[in-house]
Amino acid sequence: MKRFSPFLLFFVLLSACHSSQTLSGIGYKGYSVGQTKKSDTSYLSMLKPYRDSVDMTMNEVLAQNATDLLKEVPNSALGNFLADAYLWAAREKFDKRADVAFMNHGGVRINRIAAGKIDRRVIYEVMPFDNTLVIVEVKGSILQQSLNRLAEDGGGGGVAGMSMRIKDKKAVDVTIGGLPIDMNRSYFMVNSDYAVDGGGGFNLFKQLPQQRTGYFQRDAIIEYCKASNKAGIQTFGEPKNRIIQ
Repeated sequence: MKRFSPFLLFFVLLSACHSSQTLSGIGYKGYSVGQTKKSDTSYLSMLKPYRDSVDMTMNEVLAQNATDLLKEVPNSALGNFLADAYLWAAREKFDKRADVAFMNHGGVRINRIAAGKIDRRVIYEVMPFDNTLVIVEVKGSILQQSLNRLAEDGGGGGVAGMSMRIKDKKAVDVTIGGLPIDMNRSYFMVNSDYAVDGGGGFNLFKQLPQQRTGYFQRDAIIEYCKASNKAGIQTFGEPKNRIIQ
């Protein structure tokens, strides 16, 4: 006689005990949140130690800023400040050969860092994403193509280690390290993993030799601010006009 599997018996009993249920409908109810609503003091008291701890970290002053940094086009002082941070971090921590750095315009998530104190909180606001720095070895001809794409969009974003002029939606008079771009030379470009992987629609960086640092862009900005503060630097994004229309 065949033996009855205890596992089969278990599933038979389980299915017998299970009663099927049918969804009869879905309902929604709105709850308004505003100043007229009374705060729940018990929850506020429970959250206070955590809020105080977060505030203590986020209110840390990293640097002093002499002028407003604005997100603009074609030249963005705020974007250039971020690109400067990436180029500095790449050279200091990974590869001194880094030539240029970029910050995509859409990735700058606030429009202004006001003159005065730059604290950790505002760095999280301008760069809330966990994107990391990537160093790519790129021929000048391919770099020129990416700059032409930037020119087509009217500029914006941030650049470091270079300058250019936009004419007829093309990047002209491009200089890198103070010298005209060489189409046959290899440059070391610092960018985000998002942009290198094709975010924004430019896909030619994907297959190029690259170093994935795993280093957050946000951490690069924070460390750059600290180093600048230690050196007494309070003016960022110089020279002001890296992209000219």
